[in-house]
Amino acid sequence: MKHKVLIGSLIVTLFAFILYTSSLKRVENAQLKVIEPNSGKVTKGKKKAKESKVQKLEKHQEPKVNSIEYSNHVKAKKGSNQKLVKQIKKVMGIDDSFQVVAQDLTNSSHYAVVSNTDKAHDAGKTMRLFLLIALYEQEQKGKMGARTAIKISKKDKAKGDKMFQVGITYGVSYLRSAMLKDNKTAINALTRKIGINNIDRVARQMGATKTKVAKDMTGQTTANDLARTMIGLYQGQVLNRQYASRVLGTLAKQRPSLVTGLSGGIYAIGDDDFAVAIVQSNGRAYCMSVWSTQHKNFNKLGKTINNWFIKKHK
Repeated sequence: MKHKVLIGSLIVTLFAFILYTSSLKRVENAQLKVIEPNSGKVTKGKKKAKESKVQKLEKHQEPKVNSIEYSNHVKAKKGSNQKLVKQIKKVMGIDDSFQVVAQDLTNSSHYAVVSNTDKAHDAGKTMRLFLLIALYEQEQKGKMGARTAIKISKKDKAKGDKMFQVGITYGVSYLRSAMLKDNKTAINALTRKIGINNIDRVARQMGATKTKVAKDMTGQTTANDLARTMIGLYQGQVLNRQYASRVLGTLAKQRPSLVTGLSGGIYAIGDDDFAVAIVQSNGRAYCMSVWSTQHKNFNKLGKTINNWFIKKHK
């Protein structure tokens, strides 16, 4: 009987030991599961994932300010007439980049220079102004004249041009007239005769410091450079009065949209990108110049500036 009791006690004790060991292991396992997700590695990984997502979103939303010309960046040069500035802004709107210059030629304190970019931009027909001035500068120096003739080369001849023939010699006056009508063969021949370097030099002497002339007489310029050039002509800079008058006389035949509908003595040149003009009326004269990504406002701008100067001088 005693043996049976002893054996029973051993069995109970062994069973209790097994239960104790099993419980201890469960507790240890439970502690490991709690510690693991709170470890430095797991937490650090989660923070990095969140931070990289936020940083990526911020970079995507940040505007590239240097590559965009915002309409609210419109600036007026110090001393500009604020009433004229306001009218120019109203005409040019807020949807396009632009440069506008308006300068009284009888009173230097009356002006407005308004823009949201001061960079030089691609120009087409308006670049002929610099070629025209360079042509007359060569005549003024005695290097060319009314009897000067230029033979058309194969490189001069534009594809499809029936007006000029290779190997035939043409007078400078005839080529100049064709050049102003956008004949590419005439432009090429005159540019070759004068040289790009001479045209660039004349542009700089006229104050067009940001202007760059290309071989095909396209290039880049600014509204300010064009205004300086026209004002320089009017004031006898580079060309004397005789030759400056010839340039202005040639420009009197041009009628870009900037001056359409205006009256008086008008000397202008322009296209869909740029336009510049000198207007003389009632003993007064002013210069206006414009560049814009949208030329639809050019005519309204010209009339607005003209009306301001008329009222200003009454």
